Amino acid sequence: MPRTEKTRQARIERTLMTVRAHPDGLTEAELADLLDLNRRTVNNYLRDLELQGQLYREGTLWFAVRSSSMRLRPLDLTPEEAATLYLATRLFVKQTDKRNEPAENALYKLAEALTADIGVGDEIRQAAQELAARQMDPGYSKVFGAVVRGYLYRRAVEIVYAPRKGRPFQTMVHPYLLEPSAIGYTTYIIGYSSQPDALRTYKLERVREARLTGESYSIPPDFPGLEILRHSWSIMLGEELVEVVLRFHPSVVDRVNETRWHPSERKEADPDRFGWLRWTAQVTDTTDMLPWIRGWGADVEVLAPEELRIEMMGEARRIAERYGWETSKAEQSVSNADDLTATFRIYSGDE
Repeated sequence: MPRTEKTRQARIERTLMTVRAHPDGLTEAELADLLDLNRRTVNNYLRDLELQGQLYREGTLWFAVRSSSMRLRPLDLTPEEAATLYLATRLFVKQTDKRNEPAENALYKLAEALTADIGVGDEIRQAAQELAARQMDPGYSKVFGAVVRGYLYRRAVEIVYAPRKGRPFQTMVHPYLLEPSAIGYTTYIIGYSSQPDALRTYKLERVREARLTGESYSIPPDFPGLEILRHSWSIMLGEELVEVVLRFHPSVVDRVNETRWHPSERKEADPDRFGWLRWTAQVTDTTDMLPWIRGWGADVEVLAPEELRIEMMGEARRIAERYGWETSKAEQSVSNADDLTATFRIYSGDE
């Protein structure tokens, strides 16, 4: 390490130790005097330590995060366990479109351990290099770091959230769960939100700013943990269960049967069409289920709920029109679901 970098790192550590020695907090100016450094330099060090989750700011005062020294104990992994961690990290990486340095470092460490112990790991190092080649988003990296440390250290995180519809707003979040989702290649925060004083789910990519605070929290004993997602298709939560019934074409029955798509699913031969499969599940919300249903194309038919069936019919019509096909005026005027089922036909303009 170059001498200038060593000096800088030593000063950062001294800054951290000085703040730790003053539990009532210090201002930037007070730190500059104590360290005999100019304020701009101290400001840079403070920002670095804040990004690392070592410090947080309340007004003009800086405080040390008491649990910031927490580190995981060394893991003694079998090759199979290390490979499992690689696959888990790899899956997480595939479900995000941004560079993620913590995941990148984890892959490098796994590769180093496996290479040293049993002489394999080149493909893991390659996966890390692939991740490193992605575009860096400094804002996302800072948000990710603050939220993860808030979750690990049980510290509230102040965020500015920009919903897909509506204006950005500020809220204090207590992260109870961090959950990756293949839908939208994203990660979600599930936890208490001061606005509107209730449990909420926030998409990490829509968090514009995040700041670790000194406010500690505890996860309520009645919070069910991952069980809260038991009836979700991916992330969307709800109070009531909806029964979804799908009918799959014989050409994809084997593919449907080889995977367990949802904990509540039931599969049986369709009683109305020979060779077809009837699939049933209880979910809290069908919103994030739609991409999966669409992915089966014409090989699946929605039987229930009625609203979802009508929605897919309308989508089929829009797809047909997008590709230059047309629907009759009679079809377009039908509003009743049963009539729509009976009369919905798509035909070529050449017919």
